[in-house]
Amino acid sequence: MPQNPEKEYDRKARLLFLLHLLSNHPRGLALEAIAGHCNVSTRTTRRDLRALEAEYDSKFYEEDGRWVLMPGTVLPPVLFSPPEAMAVFMAARLLLAQSSVYNPDIETTFTKLSTVVPQALRGEIMKTLEWMRRHRPDGGAAKMLRIISLCWTERRQVRIRYWTLNALTAEERVLEPYFVQPSALEHAVYVIGFCHLRREIRVFRLDRIMEAEALETHYEIPAGFDADEYLNAYWSVTATGEPKTVKLRFRREVARIATETVWHHSQVTELQTDGCAVVTMKLALTRDLVSFVLGWSDMVEVLQPATLRQRVAEAARRMLDLYEEPQMPAATGPSYPEPLPVIPRPIAEGQTADPTYGVHRASGFTPAQLTLFEEPAAGER
Repeated sequence: MPQNPEKEYDRKARLLFLLHLLSNHPRGLALEAIAGHCNVSTRTTRRDLRALEAEYDSKFYEEDGRWVLMPGTVLPPVLFSPPEAMAVFMAARLLLAQSSVYNPDIETTFTKLSTVVPQALRGEIMKTLEWMRRHRPDGGAAKMLRIISLCWTERRQVRIRYWTLNALTAEERVLEPYFVQPSALEHAVYVIGFCHLRREIRVFRLDRIMEAEALETHYEIPAGFDADEYLNAYWSVTATGEPKTVKLRFRREVARIATETVWHHSQVTELQTDGCAVVTMKLALTRDLVSFVLGWSDMVEVLQPATLRQRVAEAARRMLDLYEEPQMPAATGPSYPEPLPVIPRPIAEGQTADPTYGVHRASGFTPAQLTLFEEPAAGER
């Protein structure tokens, strides 16, 4: 038995990770890169490679300074450590929150993954899938995702009929998918790709694709395209406009939320002496960003840029117009009801008169309630 079971467990977990890492890099990785992925020294990495050959019968060879896993190497069964199993569980929960329709492919994926996690988490994943099955079934959306995913992974063009938000009918176009991006914020999936109709990279919402047909024509994703870099300047997946410096002032009541939450990787949060927090980000001024600010009501103020401040103000005014009650026409003259008679109160011997008795008896209010209608004293306004 090893002297330190926990250390031995970490070593075996690292060996399995290393085996899967090299399996996912068929051209191999440099020793320094492997060490960086495993967060160990190059000396430990060499020792791990020798251990893989001895304990798992894995075969490697060196080529141009890279360590390459021999083709045909059988990988051991996938086993998740408790933190990795927790990551699988959280992924299932995030997909439950992101998806507004039932997707059988998601269920089968997590059903398979749940077989290699601890029993306690397995039950929780199955409960999550049970809730997912209650979502509205949409075979069309699942079919579109399958076709788009196939074309993306095989680098094949796809012909789609796409119904843009404000169009009267769907429009046919040929698309080269560069990336598929889910959005938990909008409960939708987006496809980023080159549109032959517009001759530029566009973003398409999956549930607006009415039809899709995989073509035999292949394409190459430009070497310089990076989906994360492409979406870097945007609040959500809506990719329009140039990034600007955005400053938002969070009131003291919600300043802690601003310090605890990172909404964008460019975010810098600074606490102010008055207890407020100023959040600075580099973002394009999209409708999603305006909606985010409005969602905080009067708890967040746009400090800059002026354009965003103006857009939020205009949206707030339109909301006020939408919910404002219509004004009643002004009366032509004062109209008062007939005053109710004051009912005198008999005063017993030794009592003093209550000057408000007749008033509150006639009006229906008690003396305590009548104080609500009194003018406040100086300094109380």
